[in-house]
Amino acid sequence: MKKKTACFTIIIVIMLTSLFLSGCDSLLLGKEPVIIISQPKTSAVPGELYKYQLVIEPDDVTTVVFNLDIAPQGMTIDGSGLIKWTPTEAQLGLHNVKAIVKNARYFDDQKFEVAVGQVQLKSISVVPLKMSFTSTNSSRKIDSITAHYTDDSSAKIDITECSFQSNNTSVATVGADGTVTAKKVGNAIITVSYTEKEITVSTTITVSITAPTPGGGG
Repeated sequence: MKKKTACFTIIIVIMLTSLFLSGCDSLLLGKEPVIIISQPKTSAVPGELYKYQLVIEPDDVTTVVFNLDIAPQGMTIDGSGLIKWTPTEAQLGLHNVKAIVKNARYFDDQKFEVAVGQVQLKSISVVPLKMSFTSTNSSRKIDSITAHYTDDSSAKIDITECSFQSNNTSVATVGADGTVTAKKVGNAIITVSYTEKEITVSTTITVSITAPTPGGGG
């Protein structure tokens, strides 16, 4: 009887141990698929730090390992999935990158290209895009002008650094300081231009005057 009891006890211990280890395996080794859900930054500038944080699901980075299977010289990735790189002038152009995240059972990878180039002016935007006047000889100044660059950055521009031109000066004029003045009923287009490093970009403002001139009409 004692032998049977001992055997039964051993069997229970083995079963419990197996269940415990199974649970640890699930917890420590990561049985859930891991997926990269972030979108990479695809541009970089020589001499400036490039950073891209990989975001994964599940977001527990303690059970996964990150590495770079393909990367330009000098690019690194740390234990949190943060990619860093400061490209040099000699690394101008396109560079292939392949980042991998894996746990004990699953992995995911993300392939992308990083374009290294000098930051250049891409476009400008103005506020407002439209001006409406209900009386002649009234004026309004352009609120702001913003430059947009190839690295997706932007910066406010001093209005006096831009040039302005009206396509219909009998309806609306524009001064060097960006002040638009209504002259008579009608419509006009104000062209705003800005030049930086020999690159010139332009945008337009639509002007509408709807009021009659003073003393006009019956």
